[in-house]
Amino acid sequence: MHKIKIRHLETLMVFMKTGSVTEAAAALGTTQPNASKSLKQLEDSIGIALFQRSGGRLQPTPEAEILFTHAARLMEELAFFESLSVDLARLKSGFVQVATLATFGVALLPLVVEAFNARHPEVFVQIDILDSDKIHSFVSRGNYDLGLVHHPSQEMDLMAQTLRTGSMVCIMPPAHPLARHGEIKAADLAGLPLITYPKTLPFGAAIAKTLADEGVQIRNPLSANHSHVVRKLVERGRGLALVDEYSVWDAAAAPGIAVRPFTPRIPVSIGLIVPKRRPLSLAAQAFLAALQDALAAPPL
Repeated sequence: MHKIKIRHLETLMVFMKTGSVTEAAAALGTTQPNASKSLKQLEDSIGIALFQRSGGRLQPTPEAEILFTHAARLMEELAFFESLSVDLARLKSGFVQVATLATFGVALLPLVVEAFNARHPEVFVQIDILDSDKIHSFVSRGNYDLGLVHHPSQEMDLMAQTLRTGSMVCIMPPAHPLARHGEIKAADLAGLPLITYPKTLPFGAAIAKTLADEGVQIRNPLSANHSHVVRKLVERGRGLALVDEYSVWDAAAAPGIAVRPFTPRIPVSIGLIVPKRRPLSLAAQAFLAALQDALAAPPL
């Protein structure tokens, strides 16, 4: 327990500025005896004479002058601490660090950040694209406030939950004949060029199995391991594609592609992981709320 109290330093600061115990007491909203007592308690707590009485007035010693300089810095830091605390509570300051898969970072998170920044423009947001293993590892160490993955793993250092389960969707150029359909069925893709993911990836394997189960043969001249690349290939007219719906969450404002539901349904989830060893900050909680708001209003 510290022997020096904040009120002792406040009294010292005001006294050194005014040179009068009476004026210091008035400035602090207390009585002259209380101000004198506070100065005496400060002396007693540090064991150094800070004042000498001369002509009925207290005169600071050289030691008091030295301590005044350091007390001024301490009080400035305290004022900053108090101001920062208020800003953090009101989300006028702070930062949020998010580790995410690329598929969420292409379309969904930019919309979330836009809404979050509109509410909390002073909060700094950092979004890093990583693979799933690194996201789990770094979030468990506390390097990020939260992580977004497809399959959140329950681990010793992590809390995990599925935020939403969506579906793979079919994307195509707006002028494509299938864009007139309200829903794309596996049979509709027969014989068409389909940009897909490598079968070594979970998405690629799921798509290949679904089409095989439906007895559908496709032309497959292109594949890519990144949803953003697949989307760009479709926008440039290289074919159709089945993609994670979160990678085209902004499709309503993207004139280069048309998005349609696909059957049979291939489920795709977005999962949240957070470190167990620390709670989410107020800023991170607000960011998560903005994410959940966006997920509650799917574009399709």
